[in-house]
Amino acid sequence: MAITEPLNQVDVEERLDALGERLLTEVDRYANLTVERAEAEADYKRDYHRAILQAQGGTVAQKESAAHIHAAKAFRKWKIVEAQEKATQQALIALRTQIESARTISANVRAAGG
Repeated sequence: MAITEPLNQVDVEERLDALGERLLTEVDRYANLTVERAEAEADYKRDYHRAILQAQGGTVAQKESAAHIHAAKAFRKWKIVEAQEKATQQALIALRTQIESARTISANVRAAGG
């Protein structure tokens, strides 16, 4: 769909189809990342609490610090997947906006007889 050419209904429908395909892809990605984030969070919490239970001696603060160090890799993975999940959520919001815009354009093209 070139910007210099007048729009017709077929162009708009092709754009909507392409956006629909991207939407399906992003929804699947979001679903997978949601599960992956939940698993990463559970792994971190398990590692963290296991480290606290296994800690010998020291203050509560020292045990917590040691547990954070022990579970650092799991925490990092959790936060990375969480960021990916949020980015995918923002992509879905942007796609929704693009679809709404294309629907408005489609209505205008129909009204203009295109």
